[in-house]
Amino acid sequence: MPDPPSMSTSINGFYGVYLTGSAAQGFAMCVFRNGEIVGVDVAGVKYDGTYNPTSDGFSVKLKISVPPKTWLVQGVTTGPQEETSQLEFQLPTDFLTRPFIRIPAAHGPVNAKITKLRELND
Repeated sequence: MPDPPSMSTSINGFYGVYLTGSAAQGFAMCVFRNGEIVGVDVAGVKYDGTYNPTSDGFSVKLKISVPPKTWLVQGVTTGPQEETSQLEFQLPTDFLTRPFIRIPAAHGPVNAKITKLRELND
């Protein structure tokens, strides 16, 4: 298992995100690279945002774009139009060793277990 990121360790890399809501589970893949986040999950939800170092981890701002009529892990289905929302949350420095990070979301909280899959080779 990789060491948890610190201010001297790069957070850049490919990540698997195991999502759990009140009704279901999901999985997303994300890339963290030089302050930007891009990802997608198995339901076709797109993640696009930024992260910035703080004294105790990383501040994340994430735009979530959900396709129409998508069943979410929180137990609701979106409407007939694409739905977008903004999430803002903190990733603590030791986020890779925590059992999960609780993220407040538009349809209810989501627990996310984040695993670094590999470094970027650029």
